[in-house]
Amino acid sequence: MIEEDLYSNLAAIPITLDSFTWNSAEQFYQASKFTDEAIIKKIKACQNPFRCAAIGQTREFKIRDDWEEIKIDVMERAIRARFDQHPKLAEILKRSKGTLYDHSAADSFWGIGSNVTGKLLMKIRDDLQSET
Repeated sequence: MIEEDLYSNLAAIPITLDSFTWNSAEQFYQASKFTDEAIIKKIKACQNPFRCAAIGQTREFKIRDDWEEIKIDVMERAIRARFDQHPKLAEILKRSKGTLYDHSAADSFWGIGSNVTGKLLMKIRDDLQSET
């Protein structure tokens, strides 16, 4: 794995949250958009983070009403789990410097632009650095 991969929410780095092991932060994030068990089950069965993202973009199922208010917190929870559950990755993040980005994000909200993923990564990095 090259270093910038660990910053991507699409990186195939498993995390365990809510009694389920997700293949990526993206998979957890996409499943969290919904309350309908049929779409959640479909996303849980998906092995490819890019496919999970595509499934989550479907509007066949209603997105939860509070999604816009909680989506950043949901992603932060997933990213924190990645580094909490993978100490070697946490060390890489902790030693990083400068502005971080999710280089694989194609949108201007999570990726380069608003860089919300990068801001979350830097917040988590600050927390890890302050723990020592």
